[in-house]
Amino acid sequence: MQSNKRHRFLIKGFICFALGVAFISNGQAQNDYEQKLMAGPIVKVISPRIRIESEDVRIPEEGNDVGYQIGGFLRHKVNNVYIQTELLFSATQSRIQFLNYEGVSGFNPAADFEFNTLELPLSIGVNIGNLRLDGGPGLSILLKGNEFFLQETKNVTGDYNQLSILWRIGAGININKLSLDFKYEFGLSKTAESLERIIGRNQLSRQGQLVFSVSLSLLKD
Repeated sequence: MQSNKRHRFLIKGFICFALGVAFISNGQAQNDYEQKLMAGPIVKVISPRIRIESEDVRIPEEGNDVGYQIGGFLRHKVNNVYIQTELLFSATQSRIQFLNYEGVSGFNPAADFEFNTLELPLSIGVNIGNLRLDGGPGLSILLKGNEFFLQETKNVTGDYNQLSILWRIGAGININKLSLDFKYEFGLSKTAESLERIIGRNQLSRQGQLVFSVSLSLLKD
């Protein structure tokens, strides 16, 4: 119930943000209308931040999954307002350690997970000089998931949500055709979904991940 309320709040907030950005863009376009298109490759590094409250499992510090995304982006800028879409292939790995597994004291085996997803983010933002502020939703489509536990490999693709919606807010800077971005992403990631399946949602105190990206526009000015 709280999750649904939070999602509705985020959707309303994003709609208000988008309408505000559109209003600013429309007011400025009446005086000075200028467009710019940027497109090219983009690479991202993802570092999740998930806290759990459980005596059964933990996320080892060395096992916090680090994900990589690679693909392309398209940014359409009108005056100081822009819309950016991306198409990304994502690969993430994570580790969850079981404590005193099946009641055996000191037996703490780890389960490793690998996920491949297709990411479709959409951002609406505003430029303040070379600084950019943006936010928006992203659709995550699961392509493949594997679990490695006790020397066995299991395909778990069908056990997970095939479609997930994530939300992103962040900032970036432009250096000529190079763009550097730092975002905070929240929603039910595959690592969080693994923990939810094992210990339940009520024991996940915080979910989110930090995303750093580098993109390069290949279009001529």
